Amino acid sequence: MLKIRLQRFGKKKAPIYRIVVIEKSQKRQGKPTEVLGFYNPKSKLLVFNTERAQYWKGVGAQASETCAYLLSKEPSHDLKNGAYEYKELPRSQKEKIKAEVLSLSTKNTKAKKKQVERAAEAEAQKQAEAASEPEAEAKEPEAQEAA
Repeated sequence: MLKIRLQRFGKKKAPIYRIVVIEKSQKRQGKPTEVLGFYNPKSKLLVFNTERAQYWKGVGAQASETCAYLLSKEPSHDLKNGAYEYKELPRSQKEKIKAEVLSLSTKNTKAKKKQVERAAEAEAQKQAEAASEPEAEAKEPEAQEAA
């Protein structure tokens, strides 16, 4: 009998679950028949292929209680073009990617801070100009009345 259930991945105290179709007698970490998607409980990211999930339910696969709840929800992203393939990268590549992401995130935060500072300066200039304009407008009618 086939089951739709969660397969735990991720680090210690930072789980990420794959939603898989697997034979009921298989272990939790056994080889699945098909990977339907994944769920990250910390970020509440839910991604799965709705068409394939409906197909497997139609064929007779029973969803676990948790999976039934997750599959009833609207996914964050729907994977319609084929099954979701999760590829584990070698450790060296993971470290390179982490370094790139960290450098990009620090660059982005610096750039965002500069953008915020520039926007604040521009706003201050607009307010200063707006404050000086009414004074100039008030002087013009006085000059017209004198003439």
